[in-house]
Amino acid sequence: MELVEVSVSGIALDQERRHPVVLLKAEDEDEILPIWIGTAEATAIFAALAGKAFERPMTHDLLAIVVEVLGSAVERIEITGLHSDTYFARIVLKRGEDVFYVDARPSDSIALALRTDSAIFIDRELFNTYKRSIDLGPDDDVRKRLKELDPGNFGDFDA
Repeated sequence: MELVEVSVSGIALDQERRHPVVLLKAEDEDEILPIWIGTAEATAIFAALAGKAFERPMTHDLLAIVVEVLGSAVERIEITGLHSDTYFARIVLKRGEDVFYVDARPSDSIALALRTDSAIFIDRELFNTYKRSIDLGPDDDVRKRLKELDPGNFGDFDA
């Protein structure tokens, strides 16, 4: 499986379905891959993107702490497949020479990756199959607009 590194461009709100969507973008691509996620996960991702800290650890913060306390590190997360309209991912943990793969939802994996400064990868074929162009109008420069994306413009997902 060939993997491509992606970053989180932001969180959007699907106006038709009223569901949050995390937007993933590969460095060398103009298109994004949208993944529909739950409100709680959108809140966690948005909080990490905004650099928001809470007095007590949120679930994904707690997971990052547990991983560290156990002497491990999140090496990367990988979005590996799509079955019945559900994306699948795994968290790749490393402790010394040992590598562990943990099945997880992409939204939880992304929230954890943002908290641990870990790379996010997606299967290249999956990205190419489901990526979408962003309709920014005929006069807009797509790359410029993507770099200027502000998660705050996509709705209020504060916890």
